[in-house]
Amino acid sequence: MAEKDIDKLLSMTDSKYRLSVVTAKRALQLRSGAPSVLPVEQRVRTHNLVTQAMRELATGQLTVGTNLIDEGRFHQDYMRQRQAQIQAQLNAERERERD
Repeated sequence: MAEKDIDKLLSMTDSKYRLSVVTAKRALQLRSGAPSVLPVEQRVRTHNLVTQAMRELATGQLTVGTNLIDEGRFHQDYMRQRQAQIQAQLNAERERERD
């Protein structure tokens, strides 16, 4: 994937460094559960999140500096969901102990 769209991706940023940083951040967001903008048939072909992040950027639906998920908000939402999961597990364990 990287070879065929690399020129397009480089034209979207001012340097290779920025492209690698943006791609890495998007891959981390995907790993943490952020929804992908790619159609399902394109997501199934690869489990490599860096490749998926590069494909998302190449579609033009996400662009560098805009339309990326706000990292602060995403982190807060993720932490709330994670805390709710942990609390649900604790409650389930307490219920089992009572029985």
